[in-house]
Amino acid sequence: MATIISTEISGFHEIRGTYNEEAKTVTFETFINLSIGKSIKIGEVTLTKQEIFMMLKYFYDAEDRCAL
Repeated sequence: MATIISTEISGFHEIRGTYNEEAKTVTFETFINLSIGKSIKIGEVTLTKQEIFMMLKYFYDAEDRCAL
């Protein structure tokens, strides 16, 4: 079952996450919610906890490089 993680821009942009206990992965999906009530998926990625940590480390390292 997907959990809404974030809803932004007056509810028109939404990120959902689904945890797969067997594979120990999380699938993140990004949706645009149209004013007519229809949702359109614009992206999806499935990651392990280790991959998420690597991405966060890259993000923080990139910020540190830009702050110099």
